[in-house]
Amino acid sequence: MYQIAIALWSITASIPKGEWRNLDKYYPTLLYFAVGNLAYEYIAHVKFHLWKMNGDGLFPEIIADFIALFLIVIPAILIYLSKYPKTPKERIIHIAKWILIFTIVEWVGGKYFNAINYENGWNIWWSFLFNLCMFPMLRLHYISFKKALLLSVPFTLFYLLWFHYI
Repeated sequence: MYQIAIALWSITASIPKGEWRNLDKYYPTLLYFAVGNLAYEYIAHVKFHLWKMNGDGLFPEIIADFIALFLIVIPAILIYLSKYPKTPKERIIHIAKWILIFTIVEWVGGKYFNAINYENGWNIWWSFLFNLCMFPMLRLHYISFKKALLLSVPFTLFYLLWFHYI
C-alpha cells in the first residue's frame, strides 16, 4: 500500500509541477535513469540483489519494481528537472531537497512499511550516497548526455566492484 500511496502522490504532484507538455526535452534523461534501473534489475536477478521492492502481497516483486520506476521515480524526476532553479545557491538547495526527499521516503518505506528489503551489504546510507550522485548526474545528463554517460562508467564500476558483481 505504501508504494501505491507514494505513486499516487508522485503522479498527482507531477501533473501541475512537471512539464509533461515538454516531455520531449526531458525524455532522454528519464530514459537514462530507466535504462540504468532496468540494467540493475537484470544484473540483480542474474547475480544477487542489493535491495528488493516488496509488493506487500498485493503484487509480485517485478510489478513493485515497475510501480517504483514508472509511477514514482519517473514523475518525480520530471518535477526535479522541470523546476531546476537558475542561481547556484537555489540549485544546491534544490538538489539537497530531492536527495533528502528520496532518502526519507525510502527510509520510511523500508522501516515502517516493509516496502523495500536491503540485502548483501546495502542499506539506507548506501541509498543516500547513491542519491547524492544520482541527482547531479540527472542534471548533467540533461545538460550534456555525453559527459554524464562518460562519468557514469566509473560510478557503475565502483558499485559493481564494491558489491562483488565483478
